[in-house]
Amino acid sequence: MADARDEILAECALAFSANSDDCNKYVKAVAGPFFDPDLFTGPGMNADAIVGQLRASADWTALGTDHTQAIAGAKAGKFVIAGMTSAELNSTNGHLAVVVGDDGQLSGSVLVPICYAGSLNAAARVQRKRVSETFGAQVARDKKISYFSRDAQTMPAMAALSRLVDALRGVKVPTTEMSRVFVNGKSKGKKARTKPASKV
Repeated sequence: MADARDEILAECALAFSANSDDCNKYVKAVAGPFFDPDLFTGPGMNADAIVGQLRASADWTALGTDHTQAIAGAKAGKFVIAGMTSAELNSTNGHLAVVVGDDGQLSGSVLVPICYAGSLNAAARVQRKRVSETFGAQVARDKKISYFSRDAQTMPAMAALSRLVDALRGVKVPTTEMSRVFVNGKSKGKKARTKPASKV
């Protein structure tokens, strides 16, 4: 079985070009291969609604606003989402990011996680950058970002790392009806939707 930490990182890279124009669209695309059924579906599932669902769900562990727990969780191979509502950001929209299993980096004197994030705001679209570069430095340093973690349920049968290497080599990789293997190894499934081949 592929390592979840590496697979999540590779899936973040693969999903970026086609989904980085919206934070909730991006999180849904990255999460798709790792959960069955797909998460955050249905109308109105914007960043505010997703943060609300994460806070209410018994399936997700709320890590509070602790950057170090988010870093540790992602390094342990858990799927970790960072999120804030529009009210918390004092903005028109909420925001989401996927934390990856890298060592944290300093924002000022505060150690913060590394993440990928899409956004309606082009300046907030980040690939393997500090959360402070997508949510804002002061918000991150004041520890106002909420984190949520969960074990992956499924893994792509064709590893994301292999697909990423193929994409970097210019090989077209079809992802229609991509098979998934459940982490417990007892069953297999296929995506019920069609995704275009991703480009890096």
